[in-house]
Amino acid sequence: MHPLAGSVSPETSLCSTAMNRTWPGRTAPWIRPPIAEITRQAAHYRTQGKDLIDLGQAILGLAPAENAKQRVRDYLEIPGPQSYSPDPGLPELRQAIAHLLIHRKAVSAACAERVMVTCGASQAFANALFTVTNPGDEIITFEPGYFDHNYAIAMASCRQVPVALRLRENSYDFDLEAVVSALTPHTRAIVLVSPANPTGAVACPSFVERLCDLCRSRDIWLLSDETYDLFTFSPYSTTSPAAVDPTGKMMVLGSFSKTLGLAGWRIGYLYGPEPAIEEAYKVQDSLVVCASVASQHAALGALECLDSYVSFARQELTKRKDTLVSVLRAVSSLRPRMPRGATFLLATLEDQQDDIAFCHRLLAEAGVIAVPGSAFGPHGKGTIRLSFGNLPCESIQKAGERIKKMG
Repeated sequence: MHPLAGSVSPETSLCSTAMNRTWPGRTAPWIRPPIAEITRQAAHYRTQGKDLIDLGQAILGLAPAENAKQRVRDYLEIPGPQSYSPDPGLPELRQAIAHLLIHRKAVSAACAERVMVTCGASQAFANALFTVTNPGDEIITFEPGYFDHNYAIAMASCRQVPVALRLRENSYDFDLEAVVSALTPHTRAIVLVSPANPTGAVACPSFVERLCDLCRSRDIWLLSDETYDLFTFSPYSTTSPAAVDPTGKMMVLGSFSKTLGLAGWRIGYLYGPEPAIEEAYKVQDSLVVCASVASQHAALGALECLDSYVSFARQELTKRKDTLVSVLRAVSSLRPRMPRGATFLLATLEDQQDDIAFCHRLLAEAGVIAVPGSAFGPHGKGTIRLSFGNLPCESIQKAGERIKKMG
């Protein structure tokens, strides 16, 4: 095993004490992450009338733009049947996404033919993964990391190789040397999420450039999840690998759930080399045929006012982030790590407390919902994820007061 990474099987990367060994299918070794049990308990408390403050849900707590709603209303008034769109999405939406890639991400090679509309970034990831890998391939990820990626890697019969993020100046950061140490002849792809879930880590331009050079030299795919890329905090900003290496073996995963307030609409996209996108049609058709056409119209409307919406959302997120950090610094049992982007942060538990037990206690005693860090892999143990994006500052302040009283 590499000193900075571990080649982890689906069983060890997704297991806990409650595996269903009797189930005959491939999902038997996997378990639902700890967030599922926290959510179940929260629902139970709500039925009893308990007042809960949700710092667990990683969504943008803002309504979508009026343009998005109006586009859907107009679509619903169209007479006749409401049929599928083409598998890769409505042509006008694919063109709008290409425009976004060119003008907001500096991806000069972007064009509609290299874009596929998906049911969110998670489905885009599945499309990409099944398209570029074979069973037994190794996929490098960064941890603490997004657990749904781990499930997709396991479903593709690949092996996840987690690389630990490093703490630098009280923020999580990426380490290229750790990536190099994790490479083997079986490495097929590297998954970069920036800003990262759950840490808010943002890959600096020099890291992205060196990572692109590494992938090119080793003939490795780079899958870039850019779900939160428009939500960074000054002075940080994101760099898309597709802008650095426009002709390389890379796929960009995008989502409108967070940046445009369309989480419930399940709409995103996949961008990559045209031959890879053509192959991804096969995965798309077998899973969903096409993204919801109503959702595609919502995305079209939202993109019409992207600049003003994102500008307002970023200002609001900055205030909410600052409020959460401020209240957590008054809690002796927690040490917040500063996010450079996204809508959440990780806080380290002092005295090596069990993060799952702490979250259950936080819910029961303080009525505050948080996510155990161990849901994001072994490197997340001893931390909790707290989301600031889905609640106004007043609610975040109230949650902090409750946590402080709990001690």
